[in-house]
Amino acid sequence: MGKTKIGLALGSGGARGSAHVGVLRVLEENHIRPDVITGTSMGAQIGGLYAAGMSTSDLVDTWESVSFAKVARTLLPTVPWSGWSSGSSIVNIVHRLIGDIKIEDLLIKYGAVATDLETGLPYTITEGEVARAVRASLSVPGLFTPVWIDGHLLIDGGVTNPLPVNTARQLGADVVVAVDVLVPPQEVHVSGIPIPDYHERILGIVKGMGSPLSKGNSSSRFYHSVFGVLFQMSTIFQKRISDLSLQVDQPDVLIRPDFSPNPPCYSNAGSGIKAGEQAARRALPKILKLLRSE
Repeated sequence: MGKTKIGLALGSGGARGSAHVGVLRVLEENHIRPDVITGTSMGAQIGGLYAAGMSTSDLVDTWESVSFAKVARTLLPTVPWSGWSSGSSIVNIVHRLIGDIKIEDLLIKYGAVATDLETGLPYTITEGEVARAVRASLSVPGLFTPVWIDGHLLIDGGVTNPLPVNTARQLGADVVVAVDVLVPPQEVHVSGIPIPDYHERILGIVKGMGSPLSKGNSSSRFYHSVFGVLFQMSTIFQKRISDLSLQVDQPDVLIRPDFSPNPPCYSNAGSGIKAGEQAARRALPKILKLLRSE
């Protein structure tokens, strides 16, 4: 009977992806090394760096060195405008950390999940440079330009497979530990420019219609910003897709870090890393039991 292969499925979630580092740190402390890592978006980046040999202490240092200025530099506009940024800075960052190592040369089996823009299906990248695979998986529509890889036009994997449990099994994992860091829609504060009462009276088109967000208080109604609406839309459908996928492809262990009351941001990821560690420690007895029983 062969060794039980443990797979780690790291989900998308922006700055909350810092929790993946905390989970990896706890596994490393307990001498649990994944045989398979699959990741989507930020999960693909952290999983790819770890699979390429970065230690969790180096990953922590990398996150703690992030600043607003560094994030802003990854979002410089590009021409032609198929996305706000070309994403070249992401490739440069990964190259600086791990070089031009290829997925085929990793000691841990790795797959970065993107979305094929032409077919609408998830596309798992298991060959080529880690940096380019990460760049494709992180290609948030509208924010980063799509990437061509092997004839496929790819965007963010979170569009179709935000928590790639099934991909970890396809790559040979016997036991799958999934880390869900998606933002619940109800935690997003949707805001904008307030609508004054007199505006409603002048227009005479919404008088008497209460806003579900304002709970009947018209003074708290607002004009939604386009970016706020798009972000909330993305939050809703990614969470919906993830929850439905988990009903079909259930992981052996599901880790959901608790980020309240201080969700992490890119310039302050410490709380995210800590939340990941705490959640991993809670899940550790179940992980160890599964590994012993296989």
